[in-house]
Amino acid sequence: MGNIEAQFNFYISNSGSDHYPGNIKLMPRQTIEGSASLLSQQSASEKRVSVGLRQGDLFEESLSPTYPIEVGTYKDNKSPDGFATMTGSTEFSDGWTVLPGSQNTFSQKIPLTGFSGTDNIGSYSYIYVTEIDKSLEHLFPFTARKVLQFVKSIEAVEKTPGSFFSPIGSTENPVMMYLQTSDGSSPNRNTRYRYEVTTRYCAINSYFQPDNVFENLWVRGFGAGVGSLPGGQNSFYNRIVFGPGTGIHHLVTRGGAINNSLFLPGAKNTSDFAVVFYDVEGSGRHCTIKNSIFMDISAPLYAHTSLGTNFGAVEMDNIIGFADKSVTSGFMFTSNNDTVILKNIYAEDYLCGYNYGSAKYASIESSYFKDVQFGIAYSWKNPVVSKVNNVFIKTKSSKYTAGIYLQNNTNLTLTNSIVHLSNSYANYWADAGTFIGCGNDSRVAASGNVFICDIIPTATAFATTLAIDSNGTPSGNWDNNVYILLKGNKIAWRINKLGANRSSTIAYSFDEWRKQTGQDKNSLFLDLRNDPRGLKAIFQDPENGNYELADTKEGRQVADLHAGMYDPITCFLKKPSYEEAAKIIYSGKPLSVNSCRSPCKQNKIRVTNTTSVNELVGHNVEVAWTIEEQQNIARYEVERATGNSNFKKIASLPVSGDAINVFTEHVQPGVKYQYRLAVFANGGGVCYSDAKAIEIHSEKPVIVYPNPSKGKFSISMNGYVGNATITVANAAGQTVLNNSVISLYNPIVLDMDNQPRGIYFIKIARADGTFVEKVVLN
Repeated sequence: MGNIEAQFNFYISNSGSDHYPGNIKLMPRQTIEGSASLLSQQSASEKRVSVGLRQGDLFEESLSPTYPIEVGTYKDNKSPDGFATMTGSTEFSDGWTVLPGSQNTFSQKIPLTGFSGTDNIGSYSYIYVTEIDKSLEHLFPFTARKVLQFVKSIEAVEKTPGSFFSPIGSTENPVMMYLQTSDGSSPNRNTRYRYEVTTRYCAINSYFQPDNVFENLWVRGFGAGVGSLPGGQNSFYNRIVFGPGTGIHHLVTRGGAINNSLFLPGAKNTSDFAVVFYDVEGSGRHCTIKNSIFMDISAPLYAHTSLGTNFGAVEMDNIIGFADKSVTSGFMFTSNNDTVILKNIYAEDYLCGYNYGSAKYASIESSYFKDVQFGIAYSWKNPVVSKVNNVFIKTKSSKYTAGIYLQNNTNLTLTNSIVHLSNSYANYWADAGTFIGCGNDSRVAASGNVFICDIIPTATAFATTLAIDSNGTPSGNWDNNVYILLKGNKIAWRINKLGANRSSTIAYSFDEWRKQTGQDKNSLFLDLRNDPRGLKAIFQDPENGNYELADTKEGRQVADLHAGMYDPITCFLKKPSYEEAAKIIYSGKPLSVNSCRSPCKQNKIRVTNTTSVNELVGHNVEVAWTIEEQQNIARYEVERATGNSNFKKIASLPVSGDAINVFTEHVQPGVKYQYRLAVFANGGGVCYSDAKAIEIHSEKPVIVYPNPSKGKFSISMNGYVGNATITVANAAGQTVLNNSVISLYNPIVLDMDNQPRGIYFIKIARADGTFVEKVVLN
């Protein structure tokens, strides 16, 4: 599993033949359909099928085995770098007729294959049209594919270039399709575009069987259905590109894992979810998506059940998501789930990061939700316990906005995070939004956070709502936080006193808030509205994502509180093109949340002062350094200088998985050596650590090593600088070598590899004396 060189049960290639045996790599069958007999035999005998698809070929057939399957690709000489392409679309670039009474609308009856039974057009199955730029496709195959916009009437097609309509709920086959091309010309005469229409329900289907494996595929052009590659419990997906034009309503998997995959825009007349983890068989599942990218997907993930059962967990780790700005939605939805774990998420331009999640436990850490209306919103369905740590939220909205929004009965712990509330909205009460909105039955513990108010000048941002019961016990615990009034009229706090004398008051100043509630005793309030530095009074370069604390009075005040993110953003990700994203997936090195971080930015190479040089036995020195974060480092180089010489490279070392790195070498006693570390970044640039000096002393004037040796001896002069003569004699007293040398700082290398093995005597004649060393050549 996971090895494209694996031996498969049978092989399929468009260059093959269904008359070939199919179980030999060099003699593959041509079609999935033609391999049905092999499939049947294999599944009956071993209850597992392993299929190898030749890379770069197109397959328009469905495979529904009786038993779980493993689908990968095998390399060949023709296309060693491509993925096997599975397409469920058929080209319909002619046969279109002008709809009577219209100018721009063209129609045609489309015969559908793969849609059958109860899965008529309009349930979970949809058809759609992909417009492909023929010239662009040669260079940018992903970008060249544009999914036409689905509209709800023929009249809308007539008015909307690049749109189509087909009757929802149609049971006809063929079904009538109406479209308008992007440039309004007839698709029959169009020299720029060609058109493909969905004709199939799914690519490879093993819906009810567990333990399926799908790898190294480009899947495109399938109806929404139950997903392009539906798989049963514990199914595994790796290095797969979905779309453009793959209508994924349900990529169904029960307890499945998706790794190293790319999701491109799908059909617009589905519910817009790229992945749906769906389960009706019971609890205990653990579904994951890791190291994957969502491009122009308005709703990447929905995890739900139909019969009220629960997953064990839904986990997303190291995920990049860029929303479709024309249709914004939540980055993640959940329903009837038990646990949600979000780590290392970068989500930009979504309506919400974690949207009305109903999981009973949610952990969100080391994640960035940028330009959202709501950062995190919890559901009212279940009591929720949530821990949010090291999270950056920046809102951007012309509507009411919130960093974190709590429904009923939520227990939230928020630590080491930044909530930047930014919008241009004010309602009747001049309330533009809230950092943390919560009801009386919710509890918030907030410590070590930075809250930034950046709203229209006349509006108020509410920090939170705090309930105090009849015993005087508050429903939250706030301390060691920083409130920054960057723009806006004021920051306010709502205080609800419960019990018989129920009342609600608003604290319009930080001092009033602390006085009435006893909260935030050790916190800061900074008014920067008239400060020309803006946020740079606190952070180094916040506009570009560098939220390292600045060396300013205010920055030092914040640092003293230990407030803010432990691992702050140092840049905002640049949205890649579809081809760039696919290249990342192909390479097996997925884009990471911190991939734009430069380890050399502002000469902060994340090399700590623990860089050290230590003397070891035998005149060896050890150069050790600690790197706090090795993200985006290409390599290390160790440089050395002696005396007044310049630093020169003496070693180039790859990045290892260890935080502590060590380099050792043998040095000459009596010489002062200086070492420093050069760090080379992936994105270019080099930066250096401080230099560390060491000098080794020895009582012996001459040291020869190694001894014994297999051919080469190094002679250390122990600090002597000047002329010397080196004479080598064998055991019989015969001179075999006689050299005049100049001793500086580096050891002198004596090559005796051509001499017979045995005992030799090395005589070193210097201005300060003559010295003899006995050595063994073996």
